[in-house]
Amino acid sequence: MDMPQLARALALAFAAAMPLASTAADAPVPVAAFFEPLDLSGAQLSPSGRWLAAIGAKAGERKKLIMLDTQNPSAPQIIALFDTVDVIDVEWMTDDTLVFETQDIEDADSLRKQPSMFSIRRDGKEQRLLIRRERDRDFSARGAKPLEPNFGLLSYGAEGSGEIIVGEYKYTSIDHGYVTPYYYNVTTRAKRLVMTDSPPHKEVGRWWFDPQGRPRLASATEAGKVIYYYRAAQGGDWREIGRFPFLNQEFTPAFFDGEDRFFVYKLDSQGNYTQLHQFDFATGAPKAEPQFTTPGYDTRVTRLKDRGVDKTVGYRVRLDDSETLWINPAMKAFQQQVDKLLPGRVNLLSCRGCDTTETVLVLSYSDRHPGEYLIYSGKTKSWQRLGNLKAGIDERRMGQTDLLRIKARDGLEFPIWVTRPAGSKPDTALPTVVLVHGGPWARGRSWGFKDDAQFLASRGYLVIEPEFRGSSGFGDKLMRAGYKQWGMAMQDDLADALKFAVSKGWADPKRACIAGASYGGYAALMGVAKQGDLFRCAVSWVGVTDPRLMFDVHWSDIDRDSKKYSMPETIGDPVADEKMLAANAPIMLARQIKAPVLLAYGYHDRRVPIVHGEKMRDALIAAGNKPEWIVYEDEGHGWARPKNSVDFWTKVETFLDKNLKQ
Repeated sequence: MDMPQLARALALAFAAAMPLASTAADAPVPVAAFFEPLDLSGAQLSPSGRWLAAIGAKAGERKKLIMLDTQNPSAPQIIALFDTVDVIDVEWMTDDTLVFETQDIEDADSLRKQPSMFSIRRDGKEQRLLIRRERDRDFSARGAKPLEPNFGLLSYGAEGSGEIIVGEYKYTSIDHGYVTPYYYNVTTRAKRLVMTDSPPHKEVGRWWFDPQGRPRLASATEAGKVIYYYRAAQGGDWREIGRFPFLNQEFTPAFFDGEDRFFVYKLDSQGNYTQLHQFDFATGAPKAEPQFTTPGYDTRVTRLKDRGVDKTVGYRVRLDDSETLWINPAMKAFQQQVDKLLPGRVNLLSCRGCDTTETVLVLSYSDRHPGEYLIYSGKTKSWQRLGNLKAGIDERRMGQTDLLRIKARDGLEFPIWVTRPAGSKPDTALPTVVLVHGGPWARGRSWGFKDDAQFLASRGYLVIEPEFRGSSGFGDKLMRAGYKQWGMAMQDDLADALKFAVSKGWADPKRACIAGASYGGYAALMGVAKQGDLFRCAVSWVGVTDPRLMFDVHWSDIDRDSKKYSMPETIGDPVADEKMLAANAPIMLARQIKAPVLLAYGYHDRRVPIVHGEKMRDALIAAGNKPEWIVYEDEGHGWARPKNSVDFWTKVETFLDKNLKQ
């Protein structure tokens, strides 16, 4: 490979697309540039690498399916576009046929339904509806009818088979159900049972398939336990290989690879960090030695393969960002070359003809750059730049994000993400927003471009995002330390993160606000209720305001098993821990809240129904502290409509300008 030639080609491509340098006098980057849909996403190479499918969007338009010839990528073609729904996912079946899913991402009710699925030829012809979203609409033109909405995609069949694997969902009660898998031909729309013999437990809720499309693992739930059943590649009887409580599983399934190996996640010998292990069916347990280790992080892995060969060529692992561990020597060397050409970025490569780097697609991004796609042709040794994910963002006006690990007041170590406004001086204490992630049993973010953090930084705020106790991804110890700690030690971590930034001279101790959604919205309210000396204001959207309501509101979409088996352990028992839950319910502490509060909810939210917000609003008004109240009538748990995202963050900007900048 001619590296100087390659470097020059990339430099020219970037220079042509780079916006002019901005000055301090320039107007702020528009809100819409952060929160409008991605201009380009979901790019997928065809099995041969000759063609590339992607999802494109423009402001005010529906997301569409576009097709590019990798030998002439400057002339993309639109092959699927709808007036009322968006293309949300795409996958190649063969070099000539694709399947894609659609959903109305602006409709809160639609987001609770299975997406529709279509097949289509690469040239845009012979579009067929495979699974329809609504029973009263039939888009079928000829042949077998599409499947009903109680079917959904489970997996893709054997490569070249022309089949996907769909599941028919049936329910025995409001919460409990099972799924029956079928092979489904995307051309003829004919379906057939995957198997006639099921595991001993008939109500299987989840299936795992190997790359040949064979059912190999099944799971069912019973009385707060999950049961795993396994079957050999050649068939035969299903046998139980694990029966564990929901919150204390000895292992959890990962994937089957092309060499007929089954991998699982399990805790290391110290019982803290999750690692990837091959499962040994002879012993009925994971092998002692992990496939690899990721110290300081729970291992989460995506297997990478070369289409047409089904050979593992590498693994993608999530650390502070996504990193690729290549097994394939050619791709390992190519990764090193690309990383030298694009330093300071995460460069995610996918390949066809991996042994010769015949065609390589690169998604390149950083904390400041939302991302861009490039494609490399091994035949011509040339690069083409396909486009940005967010064309309206100038990376030179974005802030730097760093991951730090600090200690809480009780000595527990936890990570925090810190994003500083571009051009700010390290020795200047800035107005600060502590941005709290939802879940809470989730990881807040990875290193890379994050819309809300960069938006706030672009407005002059230091942004702190703690991975507080209860967060996942950084070890079992940190996650379990959050059990039954809502409003208590979990809340202390948020305060300790702010105090750390103050001690470094980064954050102004008199100008800090706390903000977040869902659990983060709960934490924002608890921040001004219990830590009013630290936080001058709170922004809470779709936030829990009383943990007891999570057990009581029967129209919530939280299932009964979670309320019965998981939540009493992680949040608190609604009977035995009622006093603790009440003492840490923001609506019960409304009179302690003196700071300005912004509350926002989606009218159709079923995860945190709007009653949470209404009760909090009324409690604050009764306490003489009327909040700013926002309701989006067409939203659920979060903002799906771009216009609402733009409206909300515009209001947040005004709220913070009023309450934090002075």
